[in-house]
Amino acid sequence: MGLPLAVGGASAHAEGPRWTPLTGLLAPDGDGEVGKAGSAPAETSSTEKPTPPKPAKTASNIPTARLSVKATLVRTVTDGQPHGTLGARTMAIDGDLADGLALDGVKGVLVTDVTSAGSGSAGLIAGDVIEKLDGLEIANADALTQDLRRFNPGQEVTVDVLRAGTGAPDLKRLLVDRANDGNVGASASLGRLLSLGLVFGPKNASEAATYYLKAAEAGHLGSMTRYALFAKDGIGIPKNETLAVKWFREAADGGQDAAMTNLGSLYETGRGVKQDFAEAARWYQKAVDKGHVFAMHRLALLYEAGRGVTKDDNEAVQLLQAASEKGLSEATSWLAEKYEQGRGIPKNEDEAYKLNARAADQVRKAADLGNAVATFNLGILYRIGKGVKKSDTEAAYWVVRSLKLGDKYLVSELMRNPTVLSETDRKWLQEVLRDEGTYKGPINGTFSPEVRTAMEELGGQA
Repeated sequence: MGLPLAVGGASAHAEGPRWTPLTGLLAPDGDGEVGKAGSAPAETSSTEKPTPPKPAKTASNIPTARLSVKATLVRTVTDGQPHGTLGARTMAIDGDLADGLALDGVKGVLVTDVTSAGSGSAGLIAGDVIEKLDGLEIANADALTQDLRRFNPGQEVTVDVLRAGTGAPDLKRLLVDRANDGNVGASASLGRLLSLGLVFGPKNASEAATYYLKAAEAGHLGSMTRYALFAKDGIGIPKNETLAVKWFREAADGGQDAAMTNLGSLYETGRGVKQDFAEAARWYQKAVDKGHVFAMHRLALLYEAGRGVTKDDNEAVQLLQAASEKGLSEATSWLAEKYEQGRGIPKNEDEAYKLNARAADQVRKAADLGNAVATFNLGILYRIGKGVKKSDTEAAYWVVRSLKLGDKYLVSELMRNPTVLSETDRKWLQEVLRDEGTYKGPINGTFSPEVRTAMEELGGQA
């Protein structure tokens, strides 16, 4: 996207009002790890390791074949250096997909979409598993990026791929057949790809939920957490916070750190269970012990407020610093505010300024990878002038862009917790929706069902 990060201005330490960012989905590793070939993965929120591949049952009449295809590379620029690229979006092969496709190890990348017109992606189609580039085995997306840097635009390369039938529709049928035959990795992969809208067409949350539940019932921890997220927010299935607690607890008891954090969040807010700050802190601590970055932030806020734990500003600061260093913009922003106000820490405007700029950069990186919540947060940063130069034009661009991504969680969180925005900013958002032609209601700062409909209509325009 390439927009310059503008900090500073007339007053080097002039900062906007308090920023309360929305927090993204606390999903296990993998969700969102999509980008252009070789791009860095999006920020993830779990240390869960991929399931090691197991021999897959092959009850399917869809054939798979290894092919060598030719591709003429198109131009791209990485770190200021031009080089060739395949003109396709890819994602890493994880243990589940390796299991579902009966691959020999967790390696290679899956083509999710062919993006370049012309000859750049000739021969490649969505659903291909790229295994080698000009004879060199591709271990993962980063390896593909590094290997592509050796080539110039216009060069022809040989790409060795594994292809199911004639492409994406056959790949889906193959995974469905194997899922129905009891292959857990196939079920989990179908849930993930359908929920993200990759390879098989637009997002299909209800179909994704079916396969997440199938994998969850077979003991797949990540699918338990993802299905619980769907139940918590009514994505693809009716909203049922009690059901969400059940699946979060089962995954948490199995050691899944994202589930621990989500379960802690429900105890903290009293959703699906009786509110209990001590129980929330207990689950957050379990996730922190496993290195879960969102849990660090949530537990820090409990220590700062003395809820469920003894108030301890030093512990709060240490947790926020750890989460910030791991790239969590919410923690970076909160830490900046503490320095700005001298709240539980010596006041230091220079440090606050640096941290606000870092938070904006962290948000931008996630937004550049298509994270809807981060994209919305970036818009609000421009709106209030926090870490970036204040601009309502830029703010409207990023907020509209976030809503056009069609993320139901984003809309759900805005409707559930509209006070994350000031009344003035809620009115501004209504004006933005009116300018986009999806909202005709009053500009009063109240997020009515009409506002929800307007935001969802933008998602339908993607």
